[in-house]
Amino acid sequence: MENKLYDDYKIAHISTNEIDKIDELQESIKNSSNKDVVLIAYEPKEETKG
Repeated sequence: MENKLYDDYKIAHISTNEIDKIDELQESIKNSSNKDVVLIAYEPKEETKG
């Protein structure tokens, strides 16, 4: 698996519904893999020009 740099990203602002879907997927993966799983939504940082 390739390591990625996340300097150009920030935590995404997402809806409660989207958070619920991520939580369900996270729990499903955790249960099927017997591993601790954390899913995080990222979005690109906005570039400031000036």
